[in-house]
Amino acid sequence: MEDFKVFLYLLILLHVLPPSLAESPYECPISFCGSSAYSIQFPFRVVGQQQDMCGYPGFNLRCDKQGKLLLNLPNSGDFSVRAIDYRSQIVQVYDPSGCSAARRLTLDLSGSPFWGTQSKNYTLLSCPVETDMSNHISVGCISNSTHSTLATSSEHFAMTMANQTSCRIIGSITTPIAWWQDQGGLTSNLNMDLALTWNSPNCTECTARGVVCGYTNTTKQDITCFDNTKKSKTIFLTKVVFGM
Repeated sequence: MEDFKVFLYLLILLHVLPPSLAESPYECPISFCGSSAYSIQFPFRVVGQQQDMCGYPGFNLRCDKQGKLLLNLPNSGDFSVRAIDYRSQIVQVYDPSGCSAARRLTLDLSGSPFWGTQSKNYTLLSCPVETDMSNHISVGCISNSTHSTLATSSEHFAMTMANQTSCRIIGSITTPIAWWQDQGGLTSNLNMDLALTWNSPNCTECTARGVVCGYTNTTKQDITCFDNTKKSKTIFLTKVVFGM
């Protein structure tokens, strides 16, 4: 009777478990940099820690001597990485020197696999420090001792300030601003992280299944899901079956 129960349980497992996935043929261990709590895995790879097969073109990262993870955007330079969300395919980056607002002014994502999760238009104003700014947020890191810089998404506010105060419009930018970063109000300091996303490669299905994504072979043409935890799953199932 016990043997029949074991057989019946195994039969049920065959019907409810997802199709078996192969183990990756490449040694691509999950990597970390410094004290960061998030892992680095495909499509990203850390140069010098993970082999070329472990990453997708444009997703190379560097771990500097201070334990900071850096992403290079070909036309915009190096950015520090704050976090990587593999399920949503979003990477949060910021300026290593602490002035992401200035980097937004010249941000160029062309030549990279990334684009802004969503973008917003801002008008920039330069106002003499004597101007009453008590109700507004200035962009501190691109202001100076004589003038404060304001960034506003309201054209009406920009025109009002330009017409009724000593402020003058000095330009406008369209920059990535994720919904959770939008500071609301009439002005913004623009010094938030940049939330960038990517479409290719699409590893969301693998992440949702709790497995890893990677190349199927050395030609680097096809991407698939790999299960590198098969052994531990097999042991777990064996314990369950014989523990009945």
